Amino acid sequence: MIDEVGAGPETGPENRAVHHHPLPPDGFDPSRADDAELLAHGLPAGPGFAAGAAAAFRRAFLAPPRDRPLRFVPAQRQALALAARTAPLRTSAAAGRMPVQKSANWSGASLAPRGGRHFVSVMGRWTVPTVTGPAGEAERRSSTWIGLDGQGFYQDSSLPQIGTLQIWHPGPPPQAVYETWYQWWARGQENAPEPLTLPVAAGDVVSAILTVLDPTTVRFNLKNETQGLMLQAFDAAAPGPCRISGATVAWIMERPSPLGSDGWHPYDLTAYAPFSFSECLAQSAGPAGGALQEHDLARARLIRMAAIGAAPTRVRTVSVPHRVPGQPREVRLTYVGP
Repeated sequence: MIDEVGAGPETGPENRAVHHHPLPPDGFDPSRADDAELLAHGLPAGPGFAAGAAAAFRRAFLAPPRDRPLRFVPAQRQALALAARTAPLRTSAAAGRMPVQKSANWSGASLAPRGGRHFVSVMGRWTVPTVTGPAGEAERRSSTWIGLDGQGFYQDSSLPQIGTLQIWHPGPPPQAVYETWYQWWARGQENAPEPLTLPVAAGDVVSAILTVLDPTTVRFNLKNETQGLMLQAFDAAAPGPCRISGATVAWIMERPSPLGSDGWHPYDLTAYAPFSFSECLAQSAGPAGGALQEHDLARARLIRMAAIGAAPTRVRTVSVPHRVPGQPREVRLTYVGP
């Protein structure tokens, strides 16, 4: 579990530790702060954000709204309140073997490095999609996130990820619920997604960054650009004995599974309004270190999501990614109805 604000890191039952960085003081403007001030609060800074597309992403991430100061939200979670109204989820690696072009639970873009390099950061921006579903039927869910690694085919594979959850309650009365969360999925472990307190609504623009600090630690940053809110930064350790490989990065719309299931029986996907992951960027390091290299979606593998129906058995595509001409850092996703 995440420690209380101001407390030291706590080791949970899955051998994880999470450290919150201090909340900035009232009136703090990260766009005017130097690297030392930013790093003290766990905000993106340093050589990895000094140039190129990463520097531009950082400037936008740190910028306050035009008409008011940026406000920081403590990352303490209302776990009991959330559990009272929603069932725990399980996120799983994309079903299928690499390279995956069709998946039972993922849709979006995934990228692998070349030449012995490994990813050390991933970032992106998306609009929280408006979701709907049929009234009177089963609950539907979708989760929208960025993540690092996630291949389920190597020993001790894992997947740190952060994003938004969209839930369609069929009622009565029918309604949509929108939340934020993070998770460190690990093969063979039941590590539930952890709710975060950053509020989101349909149509809000959200941006996120995952940064590898060492082979077992990742920094999580999340911002609601529309509401001018930034989540308190935190660092999470990999669930033992996992280590970060940097083998893939991903920008994904997923239909998650209930915790305790085998990952092959996900919720039905919410019908969602078309949206894009934009400003998609990853950075990789070489085997011997040296300068970081930036990667857009030019070589990314696009993943379609397919649902398997019963009686009679049939496979139909439910979510489709599209490249955007002239925009190598954007992938657009579209829901495909019945």
